[in-house]
Amino acid sequence: MVDVTKYLTLIEHDLKLLDLLTSNLPERLNKENFSDWKVTIIFYMACLFLKTACVLFGEDIQDHYTLRQIINNRSELYAIAKNYRHLEEASRDARYEGRVFEKQYIMDRLVPKFNSVRDCVVEILAKQNISNVPVIKIEQYLNRV
Repeated sequence: MVDVTKYLTLIEHDLKLLDLLTSNLPERLNKENFSDWKVTIIFYMACLFLKTACVLFGEDIQDHYTLRQIINNRSELYAIAKNYRHLEEASRDARYEGRVFEKQYIMDRLVPKFNSVRDCVVEILAKQNISNVPVIKIEQYLNRV
C-alpha cells in the first residue's frame, strides 16, 4: 500500500495555521486583514489533497503545472478541475497582487470549491481503504471571524 501520510500530515499542519489565523488574535493584530493568507491556506490544503490522490496514481508531483495536467487528464479528477483552478487563481491574487477577500466571498465562492476538491479526494482515498484522512471542515474556522 502507498503511504499518503506525508501529505495528510501537511494538511493537518495547514489547518492548524488556519485555526491560528481565525482565533482571537493579540490586540496589536486585531485590525490586520489576513484574508490573503486564509485563501492561500485553503488553496494549499486543496493542493495537498490532490497530491495525496496523485500518490495513489503513482505520480510524484513537484510543481503546480504537472498537478494541473494530471487534474485535467484523470477522469477521477476532471470534475473538480475548474474549482481547483479558481482556488489557485484566488491564492495567486492574494500572494502576488495583495488582494484581500471579504469573508462572505470566501464562504460563498471558495469554501464550496475547496469542499468539492476535498470530497473528491476523500472518495478516492476511501476506495483504497485509506481511513486516516483528517476531517477538514474549514467553515467552522472561518465562521469565527
